[in-house]
Amino acid sequence: MKKSSTRELILEKAIDHFYKSGYVKASIRDIVRSAGLANSTVYSHFKNKDEILYRIIEDIGSTLMNELQESSRSATDPVEALRNMIFNHICLINENWKSIKIYIEEQYQLPVQLRKKASKQHRQIYELLKGKVEELMHLGLTHEINPAVAAFSAFAMMNWSYRWFDDSGSLTIEEVADQIISIFFSGILKEDVADARQI
Repeated sequence: MKKSSTRELILEKAIDHFYKSGYVKASIRDIVRSAGLANSTVYSHFKNKDEILYRIIEDIGSTLMNELQESSRSATDPVEALRNMIFNHICLINENWKSIKIYIEEQYQLPVQLRKKASKQHRQIYELLKGKVEELMHLGLTHEINPAVAAFSAFAMMNWSYRWFDDSGSLTIEEVADQIISIFFSGILKEDVADARQI
């Protein structure tokens, strides 16, 4: 097995175990057993369990950041760009719900230095959302709002959808995304702006 394939297998099995049992209860032994590898193989790729957790968090964080950046550039209209950011972010969360659970709930388990690096990545995502809200404010499209509150609200609405969304329910993830967007924009956009864009 190629080195990159082995590393991906370790991460895949770690995601399964961290998701199912939580980071604390899952062990390297569990990961090794389910991957069909020797302990030494895991340690040739990662120093310890902390590094495996950090890599999972960093990987999904990079995926989310790249999606937001691409969505931000997807439209010249800033309202449409922010809409695309929220919509695509929510859909991506649904595609990666195990990793997202770990990303949100297990980051505090990291040692201080790794936690600081992961928090820096979270901050970049927040700043991208806040910047887009500030762009709408400068154009006079929003109510008098605090852009930090708006950005944190959008972040929470997007990220926590993994906790309650049920793909066997009455709504698709796309319909849920559209409703979250409608609720968010109804709160920040001026009425005439929302009406003109049929949000």
